[in-house]
Amino acid sequence: MVPGGHARTGEQPGIRPEVRADEPGVPGQPGIRPEPRTRAQPRAAEHEDVSAARLRRVFGAFPTGVTVIAALVDGTPVGLTANSFTAVSLDPPLLSVCVAHTSTTWPLLADRARLGVTVLGAEQESAGSQLASRRDDRFAGLDWYETAGGAVLLDGAGAWFETSIEQQIRAGDHDIVLLRIRALDADHAVPPLVFHGSRFRRLEPPAADNGHRPAPRPTPTQEPS
Repeated sequence: MVPGGHARTGEQPGIRPEVRADEPGVPGQPGIRPEPRTRAQPRAAEHEDVSAARLRRVFGAFPTGVTVIAALVDGTPVGLTANSFTAVSLDPPLLSVCVAHTSTTWPLLADRARLGVTVLGAEQESAGSQLASRRDDRFAGLDWYETAGGAVLLDGAGAWFETSIEQQIRAGDHDIVLLRIRALDADHAVPPLVFHGSRFRRLEPPAADNGHRPAPRPTPTQEPS
């Protein structure tokens, strides 16, 4: 419609003109233009609040695994937990973890020739809590072993890596520690321990199939007139 209520040529009053078949439309349905989708936009204040507390809460929405970085120091196992584990490269074989500048454990590990990286399994939640604590005897009661190079690894884990430090990159209030993988193995039968929302969690096991299949949907039939 044009101002004054008069219809343009070829246009019915109150009816939107059809899109031409050569215009973009719904695939397989030339001439029909899809309605635009609307998306709720975050409030401006949400963009502006990047405080440490809010960053922790939002970062916590991303689920991760839990790793233990450990080595022998003067014959004693020393380690810390890290959920910032990232696979970096296949050639050369590299992974990375992030360590806070406030860590009092990392300075003891930073000069070790070999570091063990253990990926904790779901049954090792108590070990994860113990190793993340500030107690002195973090490895007390845990099953661990050392490699010839002095790396410390935990038994019963989902995966392990023996590594050496390749590079440290300062990034804000953390260091990104790039580690070269020297040896590795995994037990895929061990379900992972997950860290999400500032707490440990486990993956829900898949429901047993038991050969059950949903019943087929009935075919609509026409009622007799």
